[in-house]
Amino acid sequence: MTLAALFLLAGVVGFFVAQRDRAIQDGLQAIADEAAAYIGEVSRSAGTLSTSISVGGPADPRVGAPEGLELPARAAGQSYLLVLHRSHLIADDGGRHAEAGLRVPVHLWRPAGTPYSAEEVAALDARNTGLSIGPGQTVTLRRQALEVDGTPAFETFAYL
Repeated sequence: MTLAALFLLAGVVGFFVAQRDRAIQDGLQAIADEAAAYIGEVSRSAGTLSTSISVGGPADPRVGAPEGLELPARAAGQSYLLVLHRSHLIADDGGRHAEAGLRVPVHLWRPAGTPYSAEEVAALDARNTGLSIGPGQTVTLRRQALEVDGTPAFETFAYL
């Protein structure tokens, strides 16, 4: 009878562990989807726009900092990092991760406001391939005109 009880207990524990893992995965996916949708909205702007994404709220809120999307500090009780790449982002808790694509590529560097060549932009994009933020951190999102090889175009940037 004791052996049967142990098997039953193992089955129940396994069920709850699977449910917890699924809740964390769903939480990570919801966070990734929400952040990607927010970046997509910023990228649709036809004018200059400055905002932010924070994980769990900024640790040191700056006076006059742009308000933006505040993501929860935890996904189903687990802390995580939000990792931005040019074409997608990942919510990662160190063991599980969820990915969401971006409709418009994002530059992961702070623009200087000066004209650039296409080669300079490509080199900056190649050097800045990922940007991670965790609990208490904030990333600035900026939509602005960028002159590349004499042609102005609105681009989206993300930087610390």
